[in-house]
Amino acid sequence: MVRKILFVFIILLAIALRFSFLSLIPPSASLDEATIGWNAYSILHTGRDEYGYFLPILLRAYDDYRPALYVYTVIPFVKIFGLQVLSVRLPSVIMSIATVIMTYFLTKNLLVTHKKKEYIALLAMFLLAISPWHIYLSRLGHEVNLGLTLVVVALLLFTSFLRSKNPWTLMGSFLFFGLTFYGYQSEKVFTPCILFVLIILFWKNILEVKKHALVGFALFILISIPMVVVSLSPGGLIRLKGTSVFTDNPRYAQSAKDILYAKQHNNYIGEILNNRRVITGEIFIQNYLSHFSLPWLFGNSGDEQFKAPNTGLLYVWEAPFLFIGIFLLFLSKSINKKVTVLLLAWTGIDFLAPGLTTQAPHAMRAYTLLPVPQIITALGINMSLSFLQKHSRPVYFGFVLLFSVVVLSGLYQFIVNYFVVFPIRQSESFQYALSKAMTYVVKEKNAYQYVDITNRNNGYQSYMLYLFNSMYDPARYIKNGGTKSGGFQETHVIDTIYFHMIGPNPTKKDTLYVTNTKRKNTIIKEVFYSLDGQPSLYAWTIRE
Repeated sequence: MVRKILFVFIILLAIALRFSFLSLIPPSASLDEATIGWNAYSILHTGRDEYGYFLPILLRAYDDYRPALYVYTVIPFVKIFGLQVLSVRLPSVIMSIATVIMTYFLTKNLLVTHKKKEYIALLAMFLLAISPWHIYLSRLGHEVNLGLTLVVVALLLFTSFLRSKNPWTLMGSFLFFGLTFYGYQSEKVFTPCILFVLIILFWKNILEVKKHALVGFALFILISIPMVVVSLSPGGLIRLKGTSVFTDNPRYAQSAKDILYAKQHNNYIGEILNNRRVITGEIFIQNYLSHFSLPWLFGNSGDEQFKAPNTGLLYVWEAPFLFIGIFLLFLSKSINKKVTVLLLAWTGIDFLAPGLTTQAPHAMRAYTLLPVPQIITALGINMSLSFLQKHSRPVYFGFVLLFSVVVLSGLYQFIVNYFVVFPIRQSESFQYALSKAMTYVVKEKNAYQYVDITNRNNGYQSYMLYLFNSMYDPARYIKNGGTKSGGFQETHVIDTIYFHMIGPNPTKKDTLYVTNTKRKNTIIKEVFYSLDGQPSLYAWTIRE
């Protein structure tokens, strides 16, 4: 009975932390949310995306070519609630709640031989429910949550097969592993690798249901082939080239100079160490290992991406229990060694994709690591509590009290940092002022012959924020040619509105300008501020 109450309480806590003020925090639609929302709106009404592609597998948005499956999950919510940021975020939040619940059952499956598996599973579930990493990203209307959810479903079904011997759950696992390719980019690396590990570890179990396994694997291949094909097309490779850490890396230019210097001085060791292949390996290893950085995992050096201000991806108080849990993976007889290998492989494989890309370490690209840290940390907490309870009851109760205070204090600080500080500190990264400016343009555009809007700096990709905030008719947009290019500061024209770089001395009269800075001899119509009070964009006309 107590376990059921705790289970329900954790779900309610997860719901409260993810649904509260969802349409207000983050403070406005990000560029990704705007393009997902408007393209879902367009497909709902026309069957086509902003480029006119019919039911696309890849969403070309901003020439980014991301998996489009999340867009389709947004469509029902746009139909029900209309085109607004809440509609874009709701599927992500619902999937994150499902992931919290599935973590409980996945943990039980992994620790099937452990006497305390029920309590460890509740602990892991609770830790994910209050995870700063999971809460931050789960409240974004982004495909990364779909990717994580599909992976957890696939692994839950696979471990359920190991526990129940039901071959249909194995087939279901292969099906969902195939769908992960349509979730998020990182899964294109993660899924084949984790599947290989699962097959190597549990091949005997799989051979027991050989026919179902072959059918399931065939299903996996059939599902994944369309995404693999389009991902290897010239358009699909744009994202890979754009984010690859090896593209135009300055280390290569420097290594060429170092090799030349080494040759001139007969330094054979220097020639080897500065070889392009060696440098490529060094770049990858540095990127890969950066994700194990304790300051990055448990701290925040400033306004880091995908972190609440003053908050790490994991709570500081989790650190000692995480390390205890890691030791237990190797030492505890209650944990199957194949499970130890699986959890360690899950961790090692997860950092491969972000290790190959720029901006490492990267919290979003490494998101598939969850809920591994929570499961391992739960093992450490359970071990610590069991040890104290066995050796000293007074110390045990004192520790429980202190631990509860620390956890509640950490959660309170995160809530303040996320719900109060974060919107103010990071409103600019969510185009808050640009959204306000586009709402203003929608209201005032008919009073002018033309509207010129910057697509630089704070006005970057302003055309999409206009489409989103104006709920621009998709049929009309596509009939007029749709989007010619995904962006990267290309000029867009929608009716009498121009989105482009505005020169230093524009001369068009009867035109409303929206720019990053004020200009001389102009009439300021409106100033758009970020939530920290700083002016971000200006609407103005030329003084007669």
